Parts: sequence; structure tokens; C-alpha cells
Amino acid sequence: MKTKLTLLFAIATGFFAQAQSPEACTETLSLMASSAKAKDPSAYEYLTTLRKDCPSFHNGIYTYGEFVINQAIDKATTPADKEKYVRDLLKLYDEHDKNFPNNGAGNQMKKAMTLFENNIGTKAEAYQLLENAFKTDKTNFDSPKALYTYFELFVNDYEAANKGITLQQVFDKYDDISEKLTEEEKELSEAKDLLLAKEDAGETLSSREERSKNKYEINLEAFSTVIGSMDSKIVELSTCEKLIPFYQKGFEENKNNEVWLKRAADRLEAKECDGDPLFSKISEALYRLNPSADAAYKLGIVELQRKNTSKALDYFNKAADMFTDNSKKAFVYYRMATMYSKSNKSQSRAYARKALAVKPSYGKAYLLIAQLYGSSINDCGNNPFDKRAMYWLAAQYADKAGNVDTSLKGAASKMAGSYRAAAPSRTDIFESGKAGERISFNCWVGESITVPKL
Repeated sequence: MKTKLTLLFAIATGFFAQAQSPEACTETLSLMASSAKAKDPSAYEYLTTLRKDCPSFHNGIYTYGEFVINQAIDKATTPADKEKYVRDLLKLYDEHDKNFPNNGAGNQMKKAMTLFENNIGTKAEAYQLLENAFKTDKTNFDSPKALYTYFELFVNDYEAANKGITLQQVFDKYDDISEKLTEEEKELSEAKDLLLAKEDAGETLSSREERSKNKYEINLEAFSTVIGSMDSKIVELSTCEKLIPFYQKGFEENKNNEVWLKRAADRLEAKECDGDPLFSKISEALYRLNPSADAAYKLGIVELQRKNTSKALDYFNKAADMFTDNSKKAFVYYRMATMYSKSNKSQSRAYARKALAVKPSYGKAYLLIAQLYGSSINDCGNNPFDKRAMYWLAAQYADKAGNVDTSLKGAASKMAGSYRAAAPSRTDIFESGKAGERISFNCWVGESITVPKL
């Protein structure tokens, strides 16, 4: 009897070893990958074998497997078949997390979006998965669409008044998701800035870097769209008429709560309610608790509202020095540049250049410089032709804005076009005889332009 058991164990072990052999798993994975690329239905059979016999062999089982099951979902001809494959994909995500912990794939988020996008299950089921994913795997919760869906479902529940959600909870959810969006934007923007800085230094990007730059731009546009959509969703809930009494009511209870104060000040500023005394009260309380860069910036706004320009600039400069986030630092420099745009064009440009120095993709700064130059034709040039030549220089800066920030491309192109239309015409160039000449602007601008050969 013992001999028979030993023999059976040996046979079973041999079979298991054969099923799990690296060679067999490698071959099956290769067959699945090639079948998946060819959109061959047999890929699903290979995946089934791999999940059964080689579940922890290679991460590619799950990355290719996701593609294979999504193909099956797309080809499903009945609602029952579609749901079967959707549920199987959810199961695959769980198997991936079990066999490859900390895989960074954001599978909990993907499970929610698989249900939501295929209209399987309930909205509550999808929301709960998104909630769990945001709380337990926030780092990998990086899909713009998923972040918006998470917010939209929550607001829909608030508006339906069926879960006891309060307005404060809606604001908190908005802030939590906005902070995540800002983190993702910051990472993409900084990666893009490195490539722009390389271009500005006269270096040519490799084809791989060009592809990366294009990818960063596409993703940045997606995040920008989500932020705009979230703002549209919440706009009716956050008018000054609603916000001011809401935060006034909660101030005493939260005057020592730094997070509450910062978020309240941010929202009041964003909705242009910063002229109300409540904004000053909240900003001063925030600065007393922690004289941080954010708090200094808020006090700069307070002093600006009080017409104390000198004090406002002191706080803004302090904030810019303290910020370690280049996007925030550039924003403050840009804010100061706009303050000087009417009174001191040279100083305005200096701050715009500071913004670009820390963040080369800050296209708004290029647009501001374009506007400063476009409004300076009477300050520079010795004759009408040279004065109007300034418009070419303004157009070049508008072009730069669109090149570094694709979200500004439309506005930048329109601005550049209007400046070129106002510049000397082909006839003007011919009659002046200056085609190809360099015109220097020996005024505050201190730059030059080559007359185009139109």
C-alpha cells in the first residue's frame, strides 16, 4: 500500500512539475501573446491554461491576459456573455494582485472602471471599488477618467439626497481628488519641462524623447479636461453666495484646523470670493498656524485687496522663495508679472521670465510677454515700419506659448495671427527694402527681429 501511495505521489508530482515547467509556461505565454496580437480567439484558451498551471510564472500573463479578455468583451454577442467576460476580467485582476503583490497596475481602480464602462452591476458597486482603490492604492489611482468618475458618482449621490452626504463632504471629496490630479499633473509637467529645457539649450530630442513629450502633452490635456469637468460639476454648489455663509458658519470650529483653513481659502480664491472679509480672516488664521508658502501667498492676496501693493509683493516674493513645487512657484511669479503689466513692462517681463526659468512649460508667461511687446509699438522704433515690426516679435512669443503648452495652442495661434496681420505687409517690406534685415528695439525691450522675406 505504501509503495502504491509513493508511486501515485511521484506521478502527481511529476505531472505538477511538468505543468509548471518554465519551458511549458514560456511556450504557452508566447503562444498567447502572438495570438492576442493577431486577435485570435485561441488566446483565451492559452490564458486559461496559464492561469491554471502557471499563475505565478510571469507578470505578462496578466498584462496580456487583460488585453485578451477585453477582446472577448468587445466581441461578446449577448449581455450574458459580456457580463461573463467582465466578471472574468475582475477575477483576473484579483489573481494578478494575489500572485504579484505590489504590481503597480492599479487593479482595484481597473475593476471599478471595467464595471462602469461596460454598464455591468450597479453604480454603487463601481463606486465602492473606486473608494477602496483611492484609500488603499492611491499611488496607482492615476487614470483621469477614473478620478472624474469617482467624483461624479459621489456628487450624483449627494444630489439624489439618498446617502446623507453633506456639502462639506462633497467639498472634501473634490479637494482630495483635486490634490491627486495636481500630483499627477506635477509629475508629468516636470518630466515635460526637462525636455523643453533641453530643447531651449539647443539640443535635439531623440525620437524616444519626442514620443515621451507627446505622451506627456496628451496626458496633461486629459488631466486639464478632468479638472475643468469637475469644476463644472461643482460650480452650482460653490458660488460666493453659498460659500461665504457656509465657511463663516464653520470658521470658529475650524480656526485651528490648517487643512480646513487652506481648503477654504483655496476655494474662496478660486471662486473669486477673496474680496470678502472672511477670506482675510481665514488667511490670517492660516498664517498664524503655519507661515507656509501657501499661507504667505494668501496674505499677499489679502494685501492686494487692501491696495497695499508693496506688502502684497513682499508676501508673494516670500511665497515664491518658499515654494518647492515649480508649478506653484511659477504661478506666483506670473501673478506678480501681471501686477506690473500696466505700470512697469520691464519689471513685468522680468517676473514672467522668472516663471519660465523655473517652469519652461508655463505658456501663460510667454503670452504675457507677447502682450507686453504688442502694446509697446509706440515705445520702440525710429519710424512707422520699425514700430510695427514689433508685432513680429510679439507673434514669436505667442507661438512659443502654444509650443510649450498645448492647452494654449488655440489662443496662442489666434494672438500670433492678429499680431502678424498688424505687422508690415508684403508691400510694406518691398517698399522699405528691408527684407532680411535685422531691426533692433533699443528701448526697454532690448531685443531684435529679422524682417521676413514674404
